This record gives sequence, structure tokens and C-alpha cells, in this order.
Amino acid sequence: MRIRPFSAWTYIRNNKPRSLVLLLMMSFITVCFIGGMYVDNPLETFRVSKSESDRYMRITTRNSSNDAIDEYRKMSAELEEQLPEEAREILYINTRYFSFETIMLFDCQIDGFLFKSEEDFEIFKQRTHLIPDDVVLHDHELLMSEQLANSENLTVGQPIASGSYFTLAKTFDGEGMRVYGIAETEYTNDILVLSNDGVCDQKLHDDLNRVAAELSRKYPQVAFETAGMYLAEVEQEMGFMYYIFAAAVVLLAVVLLVTINAVFTAAYDKRKHEFAIYKALGYTDGQIFRKVASEVLILNLGAFLFGMLVNVGLIVVLNQCFWSEGYHFYRVTKTAVLGTVITEALIVITIIFLNWHKVRKCEVTEE
Repeated sequence: MRIRPFSAWTYIRNNKPRSLVLLLMMSFITVCFIGGMYVDNPLETFRVSKSESDRYMRITTRNSSNDAIDEYRKMSAELEEQLPEEAREILYINTRYFSFETIMLFDCQIDGFLFKSEEDFEIFKQRTHLIPDDVVLHDHELLMSEQLANSENLTVGQPIASGSYFTLAKTFDGEGMRVYGIAETEYTNDILVLSNDGVCDQKLHDDLNRVAAELSRKYPQVAFETAGMYLAEVEQEMGFMYYIFAAAVVLLAVVLLVTINAVFTAAYDKRKHEFAIYKALGYTDGQIFRKVASEVLILNLGAFLFGMLVNVGLIVVLNQCFWSEGYHFYRVTKTAVLGTVITEALIVITIIFLNWHKVRKCEVTEE
């Protein structure tokens, strides 16, 4: 490739050590990417755990007051006639919460469904398609996703806790934290509404959400919850983390901007004579500006590619090392992308214009 003396590549080629230092410094901008993945991880765990769209509606009381219990009983007596035509299969279940530790090292909880009988478990399996077809459970047996079992340090055949009647019977490959079991008891505290025939399409999704919203208004002390509504509530509760991440992005952008700009300034201060010569040769301010911007953008592109390669490698290594502990980065998240893009834009655009301001001061007579 032929490199013209005035091109951005000329400066980079002739100043390899300085360009390499600038490239490495600018690659630190991409730390926002893994930071965003890290902050998003707890919510992503819930998102993949509830990725089934809305195949069922769960109903429970919001509290244990007499008024709430009375309202729950009234709702139960009228429930079937208020459900959509395609979702009138009703199961009575118990719910047990299971804790797991996120990659941010704080505990979260996921709800596990405990069915009254093997028959009810089979109905749930057939109507939701969330559980492998070959899984069979018996009384006081649990089925967990492999990731949740790893997080709890449980192996198949082991009681889930000291003195517990429940044993882990099987694990499956489903992402996220999922748990189902059978407890043959008369008492139940929750209701599940399922499809009549196992068809889980957009109509079922929309109808369950519509009915959940309508019933929530009619019975305010009863909670009507689909997978989507569950996620919305979790996102609202954990939304504070994004404000912390935004503050961290701004702080990082300021620190990197000051540091990187200082290096660029030192480099361009030594080029005053060079820019004065360009002006003497008839290059316009616009042409010099494009050269300055091109140099910064080329270095930033190299820094971005290098930084993202390091980030991806780090994520792959962490997933391999910590899968056995129940930790996992699932997919590229919007938080990671937006944090990186915003930091890149703030730093790169500011550096370009700060150095352009310096270049404009270089006159032909300057030595």
C-alpha cells in the first residue's frame, strides 16, 4: 500500500513507539464493555431463567393479612370464568425460593415450583415445554438447571440442605436458574394457569398478560404474574445498579480523557513546526483537521479491536473457569455496548477537537 507523506498513516508509521503507547492507552476505554457485562449479569441471569415468554400465569397473595386471604379465596372461586379460552388449565402448587450467588457476589432468589403430584408435574411439562420430555420426578425430588446446582454445590442424589426431605434427582442444561419439584401435600399457596393444549404462541402470551393486568385491578391484594411481569419487577428493583454504572462510565471517561489527551498534547506540541510547514505548502485548515482526526480515529480503531479481543478472551476464560461455580456471562448486553460507545465518543471526539484547536495556532512563521 502506497502511503502519501501527508496521510495519517505516515505519522503512525514514522512514530511506531508513540503510536503503540497511544493505542494501548486508548484500549482501556473498552473496560466499559466488561464493566457493563458485569453489571448486567445478575439481571441477565433472571432474563435467561424466564426466557420462556409467557407460557403460564402464577397467582399468589401479596401478603398474609385476613383481607388478602379473603380476596384470594373470592378470586379463586371466580377465576376460571375470567380466564382466556385457550388457557384454563389450573394447577395448585407450592412455591419455594432458592438462593444463588451472582457474579457480583451478592445473593439473589429464584422461585421454584413444587407440584402436588407427578401427574401435575407431567401436565406442566407438556403444556409449557420448559422441561426435557424424558425427565420423570417422584415425591420430594427436585429438578434443577445445571447452573443452579453448581451455584448451590449440589450433586445428583444429594439432599438440598441438611435435614431436608428434598433430594436433587436430576439436572438439565437449561440456562439460568430453574428448579421444579414434587411435594405431595394438600396445602398449596399458589396457582398456575396453563395453556389447555400446550400451544405457546403470541396469542397466549398477549392474553395472559391482558388477563393478569385486568385481574390485578380487580383484586389488588392478589399478585398475578407472568414471566414478563416478573422480569419487569426484578429490573425495577435492581435498576439502581445502572445509575452506579453510569457514574462509573463518566468518571472513567474523565480520567482517560485527561490522561490520553495529555499524551496527545505532548506529541502534537513537538509537531508545531510540521503543521506550520503544511500551511506554508498550501494545505487548508480543513485538510489538516482531517489528518489530525484520521490519526486519532485510526489509533482508536486499533485500540478498540485490541481491547475487544482482550475482553472477549477474558469472558471466555471466566466462563470456562467459573461455570462449575454457577457463574456465567450469557451474551453481549446493551449496557455493555452503550457504555463502551458513549465512553468512546466522549473521549475520541473531545481529543480530536482539543488537538485541532492546538493545530490552528500553528502559523507559518512559527519555529
